[in-house]
Amino acid sequence: MNFANLTIMMRLKYQHIFISLSTFLLLFLSFSNVVAQKFEGQIIVKNTLPHTLNGTFTIKKEMAMIETITPRGPVKMISNSKTGAKTTVSEINGDTIVITKNSNDMQYRNLNKKYEKRRQNIKNVMVKVTRETKKINGYKCYKVIASDHKYEGEAWITKKLNFDPYDLFPVTKTQLRALPRVGKALQNSMEGFVMEMTLKNIKTKRVDQLSVTIDKSDIEDEVFIVDTASEGIEVYNESKVRELMKEAKGNPEKMRKARTLLAQIRMQ
Repeated sequence: MNFANLTIMMRLKYQHIFISLSTFLLLFLSFSNVVAQKFEGQIIVKNTLPHTLNGTFTIKKEMAMIETITPRGPVKMISNSKTGAKTTVSEINGDTIVITKNSNDMQYRNLNKKYEKRRQNIKNVMVKVTRETKKINGYKCYKVIASDHKYEGEAWITKKLNFDPYDLFPVTKTQLRALPRVGKALQNSMEGFVMEMTLKNIKTKRVDQLSVTIDKSDIEDEVFIVDTASEGIEVYNESKVRELMKEAKGNPEKMRKARTLLAQIRMQ
């Protein structure tokens, strides 16, 4: 076999491998979208722990929305997993602000990675996955218990939901960091979605709870539409914000607003 023939064979081999990997990735991404699209309705998260997420996820096919209250006021985020389009509606100094971006744009892809869920091994926390089960919202859940020198807790986790609502809005995972170590250990104890969690502070005896309500129901398409034509609503994307920053030089108040907007775009 001469060198030219060997080169052609190697090239064909690597082309075959590349096509196979590409096909696998396309099938995987398609399967992931199909799994999420099977659910239609609302998932309501209630949490008594400070600085943690309280909100309502509304999901239909490729569309998803999270509504929550932040220290700055109410926030609504809408995401289209098919197109990558994201819209955030919030209030800044009494003004209604609409921020738009596409998470598929190259400049945002690396930013989104830092919010990806990572299962962590929380040290010095005793965790036990028990055989005890019960149904919550119609889903079979497994009981997990955990404790350290400050907290003791339990969680009920289901593997049957097939997707994690937090994955639809990765930035919401930052609020999971506010959980005590025992809470984080429970979250990371097994693959699945936490339906209930109870944490007790051993010293103060304070008990905090996380609970989830799932309402499978038909959702109107109009729920995901933002009326940006209404009077008093300002619409921004990153290009417009950067223009605002140029205009704001020498004006601290305008510069502060522009930086706040840019931070919100990067957080989506």
